[in-house]
Amino acid sequence: MKRDPYFDNAKAVLIVLVVLGHTLARMVAENEWILTIYLFVFSFHMPAFILVSGYFSKKIKNKNDIWVLIKKILIPYIIFQVIYTFYYQKLFDEQIEFTILTPRWALWFLISLFCWNILLLIFSSRKYGIIFSIIVSLIIGYVGEVNEWLSLSRTFFFFPFFLVGHFLEEKHFEWVKKKKNALIGWGVLGLIFTSIYFYGETSWREWFYGRVGYKELMEGSVAFGFIYKLFLYLFMGVATYCFLCIVPRKHTFFTEIGSITLVIYLFHMFVLKYVYNSFIYEWIKESGQYYVLLVIPVLIIFILSRKPIVKVECLLIGIKMKA
Repeated sequence: MKRDPYFDNAKAVLIVLVVLGHTLARMVAENEWILTIYLFVFSFHMPAFILVSGYFSKKIKNKNDIWVLIKKILIPYIIFQVIYTFYYQKLFDEQIEFTILTPRWALWFLISLFCWNILLLIFSSRKYGIIFSIIVSLIIGYVGEVNEWLSLSRTFFFFPFFLVGHFLEEKHFEWVKKKKNALIGWGVLGLIFTSIYFYGETSWREWFYGRVGYKELMEGSVAFGFIYKLFLYLFMGVATYCFLCIVPRKHTFFTEIGSITLVIYLFHMFVLKYVYNSFIYEWIKESGQYYVLLVIPVLIIFILSRKPIVKVECLLIGIKMKA
């Protein structure tokens, strides 16, 4: 099947934003512009990534489909869970224990991706599935036991976006690609960015993460937690739609990166972990050269997307390089 540059462009931009978000994470308290960019990125980058993943998902029909998911998702998760635990322990002397059930850092996405595909068996109704998935997510917020264990909280929080993507058809994206929608997209995203700059708070981070319940997110009564989450879904949904409207339709200089987002996602954490523990962040704070935080993810993506390195990365993961 011929690759659509639109989706590769979307995934390429989103993987850059993923790395950017992780790069900025430890500096959001240093500068209001950093906080604004961080919250702005988190308002749509994971929902959009997950929606596109849902669009390319296929409903499980037999045991072989489950085995394919295990090979493509669960086995890489287990391998990298082991590698990252060893990496943290031996190179950075972190006192962490190996566990399969609590994902390390960004590996939560793989566990959730596996669960989202399985959940399609339950939420298969095109008419009621999305509404039902949102209701379940709203209720889950009251269950404190549903947290980062097996990434269950994030799984249910982001599942509506995956389900929307699964139900979308080519004709829907053809409508999104219209030029008039791009103008609307840029305008609304500008308003969102401006609103975050003036009203955004550090506490918003945990709401965007979707990894804890209302009790940890709110002070006092949690009775109306579901209303906050509904507003958050609306906010993230609008931002995600606007992002999809501005994605370039034609082949660009970064289109090829869209075909290797998984390897970049898995391997960028090695590089960024080293950056976290180097002198770079202290130097940025002392010198005020915050623009370097925007350069770091571009350099990481550039390095990890070089063909010789991609070949090694694909070999370690056990997948073939895509033409």
